[in-house]
Amino acid sequence: MIQIYHHLHLHMTKKILLLTIHLYISLIFNGIFAQQSRFDAGIIAGLNFSELEGNSITDYFGLNTGVMGTFRFSKHGQLGMEFLFSQNGEYILPESYPPLQYGQIRLNHLEIPLHIDWLIGIFQKDQFHDWNLNLGVAYTRLIGYHAEDIEQSNVSNQIVYRDKDAFQLQAGTTYHFTKKIGLNLKASLPLRVDGLSWTLAARVIYMIG
Repeated sequence: MIQIYHHLHLHMTKKILLLTIHLYISLIFNGIFAQQSRFDAGIIAGLNFSELEGNSITDYFGLNTGVMGTFRFSKHGQLGMEFLFSQNGEYILPESYPPLQYGQIRLNHLEIPLHIDWLIGIFQKDQFHDWNLNLGVAYTRLIGYHAEDIEQSNVSNQIVYRDKDAFQLQAGTTYHFTKKIGLNLKASLPLRVDGLSWTLAARVIYMIG
């Protein structure tokens, strides 16, 4: 009788122990996933628009594409960071360049924006925050350039850049049609604004998470 009781007690102890371990592991993984749900990642593809040597802000355009990550720190706030290949942004001035009529221009930049997003629910507020406002700064570095005059002659070697690094003030807005797909409109203005103007960007964002 004592052996039967001891066997049942041992069996129950093992079950309770296994149940406790299972519950503990479940809590750990639920905690991890809860933390992971604060993070999201996405792909960005769109265009920059700038004046450069033209007469209006839409005279020159180029790619604005890359990846982004976000960290949700409150119900209506998140931190966003992007790594972009950005063309024809009006971010820096050359030290010297010839006074002529320019044709095709390609200014290739690495662009790293860091921004705070204010999340707002408008039409889909019962399901997700479909609209947000973005405000931040961006580091940019010129990694290559090509310029032609109006007769398509290469004049790149006549353009000299002393500083290739710059910082931009950026503001924008994003509307999410679904949880994954959104349209972002962004404006950038260099901190050193002498002789420089706005760069506008229109991008499609696809969130992976």
